[in-house]
Amino acid sequence: MQAFISEVVPVGSVDFDKGLYFKIYFAGCDFRCLYCNTPEWIETKFEHERDLSELKKEIMNNTSNVEGVLVTGGEPCFQKLALIDILKFCKEIKLRTILDTNGSKPLVLKKLFEEKLVDKIIMDLKAPFTETFEKTTKSQTFFKQSKDVMDDLKKSLELIRTYDEDVEVVFRTIITPGLIFRKEEILSIAKEIETINCVWELMPFSAAIILDKKMKNINSPTLAFLESLRDSCLKKIPNLNIKINY
Repeated sequence: MQAFISEVVPVGSVDFDKGLYFKIYFAGCDFRCLYCNTPEWIETKFEHERDLSELKKEIMNNTSNVEGVLVTGGEPCFQKLALIDILKFCKEIKLRTILDTNGSKPLVLKKLFEEKLVDKIIMDLKAPFTETFEKTTKSQTFFKQSKDVMDDLKKSLELIRTYDEDVEVVFRTIITPGLIFRKEEILSIAKEIETINCVWELMPFSAAIILDKKMKNINSPTLAFLESLRDSCLKKIPNLNIKINY
């Protein structure tokens, strides 16, 4: 089986996880987030095509160096069959599996959860489910309206809520001045996940490598600003487990 894979890192760390992981970056994504820091991986290209049998050999060669495999992107769920094949292989050789996703493919998540192929899921919460969402993700197409995309994300959140005792859950939101930064927006996101057993990471925008060059001059929010957003959410929803990844 072939898959579009942009990069492989045999041994690497994962935020808030003590272990080392074999990291697989899938090419191709259905979002076009303005602050995307891997814009070169949004499209699938001929040079990204890779045989999964060779990838599995590389994973096997590194089993003594890692405790698991992180599958990220791009958007891994965009390539359902290849993703399932890799995760099944990892479980067969007793490796822990982490999926990093934008959550836009609830049917794929349902399959992964039902077959117990994921130990930990990291899902990006890009924006509140308002007009800000489309402004941030540019995910609307001729075939799919922004409302439909948001509906799929809500289905993914419901699935995660159903399986949050079986799967470790981390949500991430990038705080971006001028885009996603208002307290009411962050609180709106918080309300979507308040009944899910999870960790929610607030992360600062970085202009190092981004899709929209117009955002190059935006400064990263300060640690104090992120702490103020966290504290505002905790006042309203004190049971949230919010961490700042600064």
